Amino acid sequence: MRHIYTKIIILSLALSIIPLIFMAGIFLYNTQKELKEEIYDRLNAVSVLKKNKLETFFNSRKEDLRAIQGFSDVQVDLPTLQEFDLDRYSFAYSKAKYQLDDQLRAFMNSYSYADILLLNTEGKVVFVSNPEHVQTYLDRKFFNSKVLQKAKGNVYFSGPVATDDWKYPYILYMVSDAYDTQGQFTGYIVLDVDMNQVYNFISDKTGLGNTGETFLVKKSSNDQYLFISPLLYDYRAILNKAMPLGEIDQKINESVDYRGNKVLSVWQDIPSLNWELVTKIDRDEVFSSISNIRTVFFIICILIFIIITLGSVVFAETIFDPIQKLQALTLHDPLTGVLNRRGLQDVLLKTFAVSQRMGISVQVLLLDLDDFKQINDRHGHGVGDAILVDVTGQIRNTVRQTDHIARVGGDEFMVLLLDSKEVDAVRVADKIRMAIAQASSVVFLGDIVKTTCSIGIVPLGDKPVTIDALLQRLHLSLRLSKSEGKNRIAYQGERVKSDIKSSDAIAEFKRILAAGERLYAASQPIYDLRNMSKVGFELLSRMDYDGYSSPDEFLLFARNANLLGIVDYACMRTCLNAIKDVPVTGRIYINMFPSTIADIPIERLVQDFASAGSNIRFCLEINEQQILGDPLYLISSVLSLKKAGILIALDDYGFGNSSIETLVLLEPDIVKIDKKIIKDISSDPRKYNSLKRLLKVIDSCKATVIAEGIETREDFEILRSLGVVYGQGFLMGKPETPPNLS
Repeated sequence: MRHIYTKIIILSLALSIIPLIFMAGIFLYNTQKELKEEIYDRLNAVSVLKKNKLETFFNSRKEDLRAIQGFSDVQVDLPTLQEFDLDRYSFAYSKAKYQLDDQLRAFMNSYSYADILLLNTEGKVVFVSNPEHVQTYLDRKFFNSKVLQKAKGNVYFSGPVATDDWKYPYILYMVSDAYDTQGQFTGYIVLDVDMNQVYNFISDKTGLGNTGETFLVKKSSNDQYLFISPLLYDYRAILNKAMPLGEIDQKINESVDYRGNKVLSVWQDIPSLNWELVTKIDRDEVFSSISNIRTVFFIICILIFIIITLGSVVFAETIFDPIQKLQALTLHDPLTGVLNRRGLQDVLLKTFAVSQRMGISVQVLLLDLDDFKQINDRHGHGVGDAILVDVTGQIRNTVRQTDHIARVGGDEFMVLLLDSKEVDAVRVADKIRMAIAQASSVVFLGDIVKTTCSIGIVPLGDKPVTIDALLQRLHLSLRLSKSEGKNRIAYQGERVKSDIKSSDAIAEFKRILAAGERLYAASQPIYDLRNMSKVGFELLSRMDYDGYSSPDEFLLFARNANLLGIVDYACMRTCLNAIKDVPVTGRIYINMFPSTIADIPIERLVQDFASAGSNIRFCLEINEQQILGDPLYLISSVLSLKKAGILIALDDYGFGNSSIETLVLLEPDIVKIDKKIIKDISSDPRKYNSLKRLLKVIDSCKATVIAEGIETREDFEILRSLGVVYGQGFLMGKPETPPNLS
C-alpha cells in the first residue's frame, strides 16, 4: 500500500508542476514580445532620422549637378572641347582647359568632391578636375552605353565604389547631362562624391546599443541583398557580400546579418537612390535582460523532467509493462521469438524509409527449410518446433543486431540486411546455409534429425512494397535454389555457387587455394570503340578444380574459409607470371580486392608489378562493390601505387550501392561501368538515363570510362552515341587461355 501512495504522490506532483511551466512560458513570451516592440520603436526612430539626412545630402548633390548643367559659372563651349580632344597641344584647348580648371576645380574644392569629370557624348573623359586623377581617368571610356542611357535626362547613381586611395576609400559616381551655352546636349557631367560624409552620420551608433549598425544595401537580380556601404573596419571584406535574406515583405524583420548573427532590423526605402537603409541590432543583446529568467526556467524544466520521468517509470511498471508485453505478443512469433508477418510489415515500412533517407541499400533473404514437411510427418511437430527454434538461433548468431528476422510461414524465415550490397548478402546467406547444414539437429529416439535450407535473395528496391509482393519476388529465386538440388542460394533468379563438399574435400580444397595451385590466367581485350583497335587487356584468374573454374565460385569459398586475401594475392601473381617474357602491346589490367591492397605492404605490390616487365603499363582494378564503409583506408595505398606509375581503376562501378564518395576520394584514372548497367541498355530507358547521369558524374572527376559486358550490337551503338570511348565484352572478344596479348 505504501508503494501505491508513493506512486500517487510522485505522479500528482509532476502533474501539478505542469501549470507552472505553462505560466512561466507565457510570462517569458510576453516579456520578450514587449521588449522586441520597444527595440523596434527605437530602431525605427533612428532609421527615419538617418533616412532624412541621407535624402537631404543627395538632394544637395543633385542641386550641384543642376548648377553645373546650367553653366552659370562655367562659360565654356563643350563641342569645342570635343574638337580640341583631337589636338591636346593647341592654344585653344589650353585656354579652354585653363577656364575649366579655374572654375570647376574651385567648385570641386568648395563642395568637397573627390573629382568632377566631363565626358563627351560617347562617354570618353575629356576633362579631369583633380590633377591626381588625370592619368587614371583622362581619355578613358568611363561608362558603358547602358549606364549613359540611364543618365540621359536623369541622375544616375552608381553606388559606392571601393578605391585604392585611402583619402577616398569609397566614392559615388553621379552622372547627368551636360549642355553648352546654347542649351545643346554635348556630353555628361560626372561627380565623384566623397562617401566619408555619408559614413559619418550613418556610422553614428547613438541609440543602437553595442551591436547596433546601419547599412545601405541594394537588392540584386537574384533576390539577394548586397552590402554597398560597409561601416566597419575592413570595408573590402563586407562590400558586395551577398546576404540571402529572401523577399522582404515587411519593413520590420527578424533576419540574419553579414556575420551570420540573428538580428532585429528595420528597413527604409530611399526611392531616389533605389537603395534600402537597414538599421539593426543583434537579437542576443535585445534579450540579454531576460537571460537569467531563461536560465532559471531551464533549471526548473530539468527538475520537472526528472520528476516526470521518475513518475513515468513507476507508473509504467504497473500500467504500461503489461500493455507492452501484450503488444509484443501481437508482433512476434510465440515459438521462435522473431517477428511475425504483422511485426515484419511495420519494420519493413520503417526500413524502407531509412534506406531512402540515408541512401543505403537493403538486401532481403528468404530462407526455406528443405523437406521440412517430411520431418513433421515422420517425427512429429514437437521435433519440427525444436528444429525451428534451433534454426532461429543459427540465423541470430550469423546476422548483425541491426538486421531483422521474421518467420513468415511454417518453415520460412525472412531476413532484412540493412546497408548491405549484393556481395554482403550472398556471403551472409552462405554462412547461414552452412551453419544450418552443419549444426542444426535434434535427437529423436536415438536418431539425429538434421535439415538444410534453400535461400533466395533480392534487393528491397526503391519503391514501398508489401510482404506479399516481396515474397512473390523472393519465391522466384527460392524455386531456382530448390530446382538446383536444394541447400543452395539464388540472387534475383540467378544461381549462386556455394560450397557443398565433405569435410575431407573441404580441407583439401583449402590447402590447394592457400598454395595457389591449379590457378591459371586468361585475357580479354579492351577496345577503342571508335575504330575497334585493341588498347589493352584485362587478365582474369581461372581455376582447374572440380568445376570451380570462375573466380565467383572459388573466391566465395575462400571468403568463407578466411583465405580471401591469400587467394586474391595468388591470383594477381599468377596473372603477372603469365605475361613474363611475352611481348605485350597495350595496357594490362589486373584485379585485386580492396582488403588485399590494404593488408599487403604496398612496396611488395610495386615490386611484383616491376618484376613482370619494366616496359609494361599496368592498371590495378579495385572492385568498388567490395569497398566496405569509408574508403579513406585505401587512400595511402592508392597514392603510392600512382606514384609508382600504376594507374588505378574502379571496377564494377554504378551498380548496387556505388558511392560518389569513393569516386571523389580515390580519384581513379579509369572507371569501369558494371555490366549490369550496360546489358540491354538499348531497350531499357531507365538504364539509358541512369548511364547518362553516371557519365556526367565521372566526367566531372576527369576519369576515363570503360564499359564492361558489351554483348549486343545495339548496346554497342548506344554506348558510342553516348560518347563512351572504350569497352570490352563478348561482342568484341571473349577471354582467351593462355593469354593472347597481341
